Amino acid sequence: RKINIDTDIRLAMTGAVRKFLAENPDKFDAREWLKPAREAAKAIAKERYQQFGCEGQAAKIKARSLVDIAAAYARGELAQ
Repeated sequence: RKINIDTDIRLAMTGAVRKFLAENPDKFDAREWLKPAREAAKAIAKERYQQFGCEGQAAKIKARSLVDIAAAYARGELAQ
């Protein structure tokens, strides 16, 4: 199953940017306010992975080449 956490990530990043800009009105360089936004995104993603029991599961994902995936589609083994 897939659970989309994009909205949670966007809200966390937006909140971090708004907080930073409110506390630092003289700072306008995106490199400065993107740092807390990225940290907020990482924190919410980590929290969701833990909540959904995904932590530590990456080793179970086996990489497949684009050529292999294309051949599987051509054989009808994968649905779009």
